[in-house]
Amino acid sequence: MKSIYMMLLLFAALSGNAKESTPLFDVVMPKEKSRFIGESATFVIDADIKNIDTLVIEQENNKTTSIDIKAQKGTYCKTIYLHPGQNKVSVTSYKDKKAIGKVERDIYFLSELFEGVDEDSAEAYKLRYFHKDEKEKKCASCHDMKSNIPTNNEALEDVTKTTCYACHKGMINTKNTHAPAANWLCADCHNGNYGEYNMQDQGASKYLVADPVAKTCGSCHDTVDGWQNSKFGHGPVNDGRCERCHNPHGSDHEFFLRKNIWDLCTTCHAEKASGKHVIPQIGFGAPTKDGGHPTKDRKDPVRPGRELTCSGCHDPHGSSGIFLLRMKGTMPYGVCQRCHKK
Repeated sequence: MKSIYMMLLLFAALSGNAKESTPLFDVVMPKEKSRFIGESATFVIDADIKNIDTLVIEQENNKTTSIDIKAQKGTYCKTIYLHPGQNKVSVTSYKDKKAIGKVERDIYFLSELFEGVDEDSAEAYKLRYFHKDEKEKKCASCHDMKSNIPTNNEALEDVTKTTCYACHKGMINTKNTHAPAANWLCADCHNGNYGEYNMQDQGASKYLVADPVAKTCGSCHDTVDGWQNSKFGHGPVNDGRCERCHNPHGSDHEFFLRKNIWDLCTTCHAEKASGKHVIPQIGFGAPTKDGGHPTKDRKDPVRPGRELTCSGCHDPHGSSGIFLLRMKGTMPYGVCQRCHKK
């Protein structure tokens, strides 16, 4: 009898502990070990509206985002911004300011343009998509998931009424915004198509974008085809990966670049990061006392109002001149005459 009583006490204790640790919500997206190719991640959370009054999303940098639970609304979405590499994010449920439970997510933002990224480590994380009809049923109680998605450059007069705006409005909080994104013409690019590099994701999302993206970009930017046929081409352009350097939604940098020009170029061309050009290595005579030609922190002689940077001499998209120089032919001296008149 005593042993049965002890077992009942143990069962009660275990049951009590289980109840205390129950989060009373489900993080529908992102799943554990998800990988992102953009700097934002949208959390979709199903919550027990009777037993939770607040959800708090906390990131490693101690940045927190609170969600107030409302009656009759069981699903919530909130977009947060990631740092490059591994991100550990927790979601904690509260009732009357008391923590009820916690769910953690280990996710990864893969961009080779920033420090803190290890492509080998990123292989443990998978791309996952939300926008399929079955998952979108969770959104339908608050959002019209079909009729307010403009296409063919026919923007709504009030862009805040588009389906995409409510969840993804944070994506255009940038100094410079790309016109399709600013007008919420998302479906013009996010059309469900796939390309050579994401064939394995065919059908994974209604709003997939073909990779490589050059053909999509070229539907508006008719210069893309010409750049890809340049005599001397740049790797990302030849590969059709415009988004490696440009953020197609917007950026705080000019031309929607992911970094300022000099930092962007020297991310891949690290040997130029000294700020001095490698003039002696390409036959321009003896090294100068300063080690070469400056590549920044000077005014550009031929572009008034602009700072000297890599693109002053090189065309990053393609050129008929050697080394992507803004000239014709294979004699590099030609580009010098842009600034150094005889």
